Amino acid sequence: MELQKGLISVIMSNYNTPEEYLREAIESILNQTYSNFEFIIVDDCSTDNSLEIIKSYKDSRISVIKNEVNMGITKSLNRALAVSKGEFVARMDADDICLPERFEKQVEYLKQNREVIVCGTWVELFGNGADAYNEKYSRKILPEKETLQINLLFGNHMNIIHPTAMFNHKLLKDNNIVYNENYIYAQDYRMWVDCSQKGELKNIPEILFKYRIHNKAVSSDKKSVQTECAKNIMAEQLAWLGLELPEDWEKVHWGLLTGRKTYDLRYLEWIKTIIRANKKHKVFNHKKLKKMLWAKWTETVYFELAKAKGLNNKFKVLLSLPVFCYPNLLKIKMHRSSKEKI
Repeated sequence: MELQKGLISVIMSNYNTPEEYLREAIESILNQTYSNFEFIIVDDCSTDNSLEIIKSYKDSRISVIKNEVNMGITKSLNRALAVSKGEFVARMDADDICLPERFEKQVEYLKQNREVIVCGTWVELFGNGADAYNEKYSRKILPEKETLQINLLFGNHMNIIHPTAMFNHKLLKDNNIVYNENYIYAQDYRMWVDCSQKGELKNIPEILFKYRIHNKAVSSDKKSVQTECAKNIMAEQLAWLGLELPEDWEKVHWGLLTGRKTYDLRYLEWIKTIIRANKKHKVFNHKKLKKMLWAKWTETVYFELAKAKGLNNKFKVLLSLPVFCYPNLLKIKMHRSSKEKI
């Protein structure tokens, strides 16, 4: 299929979306300042009137695919992706809102940065529970490709918020990248892992999207299943290194690079294991992997020492010490703690 230059294929899955949310989502697409798009909506066998609502919009740019059985969002998005004709593919969720200049600015960015395979935007969080989210969630500056790949090994933390994504369609097709249907949830995490092997992932540092937080969102309603999918994606990446996470070690690995302040005695062993495996298999940039893991080791040890009696911020000088000193410092801390209990 020849891609149409400048055309955006907007892909969206719908299943029983409340009418107010669905209309706001559709109309925010139709009111974009960039109008050269096709809007492919997959109705995933809805049992309410949302399909009728979609069909009530008489805009020639809208095309509807109706699943005969409920397939889930991953397969539904792949159905839309398979018929997309655009040079760019934009994601949209049926309960969110695009700001008017979203498409215009993302297309301009992707045309100027051909090495970028997927471009997201900053978002404004709204709806029930939005206040509970840290601002960092909605305003992320993504690192360059090799650093992002390492981050993704430890979770979907340095990411693009999925419905803001716009893809370079040619790079997807040239590399046979689609949504991995082994994952009914966390499909975005696996997509970022795949895309990071073939191009750069970037966020436009501007709010161009309103991301709705509500009780029926997948991230709230199916969190345990989503978490299990994410763990399996991390396990796949560890397998590239010839590693398998030891039983009950999930807390050691999960989110290791995301600011954890509590030290675990197994950290040192696991960090050394990852570094040795990467040196052998050459999966990630070895210099950057070592630097990032030892920096995290230093941080967690410092915070553990700072909690010990008699240590405070004036001991930040410890951070300048070689990392091999830290096990002995921890022994001193634990010895001091045991004496206090006597």
